Amino acid sequence: MPESFRVPLGEIRPSQLYLDESKLSSVIEWFDFESPNYDPLPIRKIGGDWTLTDGHSRAFAAYLSGADELRLVRDTDDISVPTYKQCLSWCEAEGITEVSNLAARVVTSPTFEEEWIERCRSLDP
Repeated sequence: MPESFRVPLGEIRPSQLYLDESKLSSVIEWFDFESPNYDPLPIRKIGGDWTLTDGHSRAFAAYLSGADELRLVRDTDDISVPTYKQCLSWCEAEGITEVSNLAARVVTSPTFEEEWIERCRSLDP
């Protein structure tokens, strides 16, 4: 596994508009809020910004714990950068530019599927 590093929470951009409440609940069950210990979250520089490519629920749990930085690892997966750029554009348009902005964006699994997953699928050729 590549070496992990830390970045201040306020410098990390989410790449999705919503959090799935069932995923968040699952993370909250095991997350130690007093002494957070989680696998590093995948991140990539996109358009000059540190951007989460996964792990939004874990990032939000870390935010709730009072963390001021996140443990990260460079995402080396083959991702569609244009897709992520579009997701970042949607996030920017709706004011989701920091992990903390997801606080009012926790939705049910069916709503997450309908509002986010289907929106992302619309980008597939």
